[in-house]
Amino acid sequence: MSDGGRVYGGRSVHERRADRRSRLVSAGLELFGTEGWSGATIERLCTEAGVATRSFYEEFSSREALLRTVYEEILTGVMAFVMPKVIETRGTTADRVRAGLASYVGHLTEDPRRARIVHREVHVAGVLDQERHAMIRRFADIIATETQLPGGAEGHVLALALAGAVTEVLDDWVAQPEPRPTIGPIVNTLVDLYVAAITTVQA
Repeated sequence: MSDGGRVYGGRSVHERRADRRSRLVSAGLELFGTEGWSGATIERLCTEAGVATRSFYEEFSSREALLRTVYEEILTGVMAFVMPKVIETRGTTADRVRAGLASYVGHLTEDPRRARIVHREVHVAGVLDQERHAMIRRFADIIATETQLPGGAEGHVLALALAGAVTEVLDDWVAQPEPRPTIGPIVNTLVDLYVAAITTVQA
């Protein structure tokens, strides 16, 4: 015996559980991101992950809990990808806006499963409204800070509106049939919107 429990096949209980959890999260990304919330039953998730149904409940209390974990991992990945791009960008406000929007939209749409989960399936599931609103507020705070919007209600509302604009645009992108529109024109339009709004407030 060890801190990790009895060893089987060279792996401890903790290592096997970590692997099982990882496979369930990967299965969630795949099925929530392709079949959707309705099609990703616990039985299908377990089949995709190669685990027994009873093992699912040893890792997650519900299907909603798995969706929350997948959602949070996607957002963590987004932040890890976007923020360095913004921080390392020098130049005008427009340059920084483009760096942030291009990396955010690009990271999510590069793997359409990410975009579908964040911008569609959390709506369909109807169980992550608080988490979704917290995400929008978090991005609004980043927008306000990185573009130096004025403090108070005016800057807060504008930042929320700009964050919401990206959300709605990507909602629509996810809903489009394949092949979906390329992201270049989408980013260009969003950059123009952001710069126009920010310039007006800062004038």
